[in-house]
Amino acid sequence: MDMTLNYTGGMQFIAKTGNHEITIDLPPTYNGQDTGPAPGDLFAAALGSCVGMYTLMYLKGQSLPTEGLRIDVDWEEKSSPARIDSLHVNISLPDGITPEQARKALKFAEACKIHNTLIHKPEVCVSIAEKPEACLP
Repeated sequence: MDMTLNYTGGMQFIAKTGNHEITIDLPPTYNGQDTGPAPGDLFAAALGSCVGMYTLMYLKGQSLPTEGLRIDVDWEEKSSPARIDSLHVNISLPDGITPEQARKALKFAEACKIHNTLIHKPEVCVSIAEKPEACLP
């Protein structure tokens, strides 16, 4: 998998992956123009959408109602070091879902790739293009 982010001026980047583009920017309080979500917002959206997709797959796979499915994500940030310190994802299931089905939907949602990535910390390496060997073992 890969994605390229190109700087386009101000505090804005355009991320390209496959046939898709995402504008990323900062709010005016950080010298941006607010033309797209900030990186932290995309991070939370990645988790929320992953949980949502896995929940949706469970509901559809069981021929259960999907109308009204909603995912809310709240997060707390810390500044030293700068990071998202905690995330809370709340799944609002459609009407008519039994407690047993809700339990199974939650188990399914917790199996999403982004949730698993956060639970099982990935190896991350940031390098300068001229020295990519910095990420080699």
